[in-house]
Amino acid sequence: MAKKKINIILIIVVLGLWGTVGYRTVSRYFGTNNVTFNTEVQNKNISLKKVNKDTFELEKINRDPFLNKQFQETPSITQKAVVHHSVIKKAPLAVIPQKPNANISWPALKYFGYIKSKDQEMVLLKIDSKLHKLKLNDQVNGLVVRKKYKDSIEVFFNSESRIIRLK
Repeated sequence: MAKKKINIILIIVVLGLWGTVGYRTVSRYFGTNNVTFNTEVQNKNISLKKVNKDTFELEKINRDPFLNKQFQETPSITQKAVVHHSVIKKAPLAVIPQKPNANISWPALKYFGYIKSKDQEMVLLKIDSKLHKLKLNDQVNGLVVRKKYKDSIEVFFNSESRIIRLK
């Protein structure tokens, strides 16, 4: 008996809600469309504040914020004034060019395998903590992948060849 009373009350509440929704929907289409606009003209003194630009000077950054390393400064050509009997001559200082180091150390390499599709094969190689997808004979930082095997690759760097095994 108690369930019957609760069901009747719930049915009445649901019908009331749907009736309200239906009434509001129908009244929009058949109701009056008297819309009044209240416009006020305001002719008050409006003062706009001018924003002055803030200027500042950028300083030269001497270190890399991501790697926390100091930048290497390139040697610049400085000039000296040479005085001979009240004649001023400017002679540039000689800058000795640095020879490229023939024994550049190998980067850290990890071979993760290869991807083979219909028309090309790519090698997954991690060079100094950066993952690269390389085709055969592609060059990255002076490093060239020469040959690909099932479990290793042959890498050529600085006129030297090494075989890197799958990790």
